[in-house]
Amino acid sequence: MTTTPNTAAKPAVKKAAKPAAKPAAKVAAKPAAKPATKPAAKVTPKVVKAKPAAPRAYSLVTGPDDSTFCERVSAKLANGYELYGSPSVTFNGKTVIAAQAVVLKKKGKKK
Repeated sequence: MTTTPNTAAKPAVKKAAKPAAKPAAKVAAKPAAKPATKPAAKVTPKVVKAKPAAPRAYSLVTGPDDSTFCERVSAKLANGYELYGSPSVTFNGKTVIAAQAVVLKKKGKKK
């Protein structure tokens, strides 16, 4: 009798095969957007006339004490305002700054 060495045959172990990488699917280029069957109507912006701003009942005119400041106060007086209180002046280190309050004249009541 012949004896074979006691070496059991090892079963062949195969490594799990990695799934093959799928080739990138070719994406067909999207066709350009089809032009609309009817051209869009041009929208023209409506011109809205701004209502003239109602004059404010009270205004404080400020600025450097020069001829333009005097002209601005005079323009307010010509537009129906009257002086309210005393003018105020201050010095900011460079120029004299003036301020004058004006109020809109009250209209008389109709009977």
